[in-house]
Amino acid sequence: IKVEKESYDGKKMVSKWMVGNDCLARWVEDGRWYNAIVDTVFESSPPGPVQYLVTFTDYGNSEIVCDDDMAANVEAIPGDQMDKLDENVERPDLPPTAVMIEEMTRKPLVRTNLD
Repeated sequence: IKVEKESYDGKKMVSKWMVGNDCLARWVEDGRWYNAIVDTVFESSPPGPVQYLVTFTDYGNSEIVCDDDMAANVEAIPGDQMDKLDENVERPDLPPTAVMIEEMTRKPLVRTNLD
């Protein structure tokens, strides 16, 4: 992942994300952080920010966001927003949920009596 600060190259702001980068993005509707992928980079002239079209991978919807609404991983999200993580975002500080454990350990049902 290319994660550098935006910089002015004399003509336009240079993006710090590239198409295809996985990230976490904040959805404007609820302020929560979701798994996402960068689809398009909209570079701009200063002082305008670079914007990105991202798709929220767990839900399929898309939105245009700025750098402040993107993070490379959970550790890059501001500490006061950790309670706004979507349930599908992996948190390294938490063990898998009970539902995830059940899905990992559940065996398929096998019908033994075909009468």
